[in-house]
Amino acid sequence: MLSIDEAKQSDYRYLPPKSELYNPDLPIITIIIDCYYNLNLVKQSIQSILKQNYQNTELLLIDNGAEELVSDYIRQVYEKHKNIALIKFKENQFSWEDTQKIVVICWNVGVLHAKGLIIGHLNYDDMISRNCCSKMARLFSENSNCVTAGPLPLSIDIEGNINKEFSNRLKLGNRRPRYIDGKKLALDRIDGSPNKYLSAPGGVLFIKKDTLIQCGGFDRASDITQVIKFAIHGDSGFDPKAKLFWRHHDGQLNKLAKNRGVVWCDDLIKAVRNENIIEMWSNIFSKNDVKKLKKYINNDLRKANAMSIIELIRQKNLLGFFMSSLNTLRKCPLSVPYLLYYSFFEVMSMMKEKSQPIKK
Repeated sequence: MLSIDEAKQSDYRYLPPKSELYNPDLPIITIIIDCYYNLNLVKQSIQSILKQNYQNTELLLIDNGAEELVSDYIRQVYEKHKNIALIKFKENQFSWEDTQKIVVICWNVGVLHAKGLIIGHLNYDDMISRNCCSKMARLFSENSNCVTAGPLPLSIDIEGNINKEFSNRLKLGNRRPRYIDGKKLALDRIDGSPNKYLSAPGGVLFIKKDTLIQCGGFDRASDITQVIKFAIHGDSGFDPKAKLFWRHHDGQLNKLAKNRGVVWCDDLIKAVRNENIIEMWSNIFSKNDVKKLKKYINNDLRKANAMSIIELIRQKNLLGFFMSSLNTLRKCPLSVPYLLYYSFFEVMSMMKEKSQPIKK
């Protein structure tokens, strides 16, 4: 079943905007934000949309069975402002057994009801610059073959201060021109990013609504499929003057999940199968390129999962490492050789570091 069809079967209520005001000569951009907890960060995320300098911005708020204070706040925003729609779920669409269910259900329900022809998603704890939507709209308007576009991602801490070191790495990893063939973007990604076209903290790309729907919607591997499933169907735009502020903090889902031993080693494999991505590539790319994709799926993601677990060793989080190793054995046994190999060398490296005398 395609991800967007899974979302159609979910139980929710859609509330259309109380009032609307759009310029008919400009494209509408819909920003989806799903909310559950942490009211302070939710407010900052929503305010970054309300302050956009682009009139044709629709904010589609998702009340994902939210905590009472969060639910009350987003209802007030919905009642007070124009160009805002609200989707309410009675029950929270998150599960530790399926951490990406929220993407498949909440994001895609938003896609189904979005007024915009261009869609972006913003996490509850992230923000975008005031000019982001206007810059993205311009990229799509200037190039009719543009199907995806992205701002420059920057890292911020819990207080909103820019993490300069990490942000500089993100700048160096986003060296693509204003427009690039999406197929080049995808090939660079699966080749290990030798050209450093796109380094992104998760889903950073704005995507045409019709492309999203035709390709099955957001799936459980959205970080990589934004490139290998959506971007391949046309050009991908980029404007570094527009910013996505990606917040790093201890309450991030990926950090909490690692501590619980959650592994994502099979998400991409399942997404590729369910969303018919190999068939897409077979119709667009050469046979050699399709082989590269298959190799990337079978090897690189398993290695990436192992390396993610190795971080727990470096952090001396033995409980998290033990639980992650068990889940890897259960869900992705083919990743175990990578895990054992890199674990051994990581432990040896740490022992070597500990044995070296401290220089005065």
